[in-house]
Amino acid sequence: MQRKTVAVILVLLLLAFLSACAAYQAQHSGAAPTGPHEHHKMQLAQIHGEVDQTKQRLAEEGKYACCVRPACNQCLLRFGECHCRKAIHEQGVGCGECMEGWVEGRGTVEGVTAAELLERQKRAAGEGEGGGEKPPLR
Repeated sequence: MQRKTVAVILVLLLLAFLSACAAYQAQHSGAAPTGPHEHHKMQLAQIHGEVDQTKQRLAEEGKYACCVRPACNQCLLRFGECHCRKAIHEQGVGCGECMEGWVEGRGTVEGVTAAELLERQKRAAGEGEGGGEKPPLR
């Protein structure tokens, strides 16, 4: 009886291992998606990868220095570059995504606080300077 139990357990373990391998292979084989939902997920993953690669390339060229981590996408898509990290003391954040990052505690520039940035933004709006995004200073 004990031998049969051990044999059944081994067979179950083998089946679990083989099914896990099959799932891994299906995920990483580059096979065509099984439906429209899977196709959209693959497209989004590709787009996210391209955005990350573009930001990395621009950062290496000195054209992407964001003030939050992870770096914003909004400056990339709207302006093609980001210099918030360099300009934050003079101009503040250049986009809403960066401001949101500061409020969430993801700011990366020492000596700057979210409260200070919000107050600066509030003053600028009161003076008529607010109301639109502007590309960060270079």
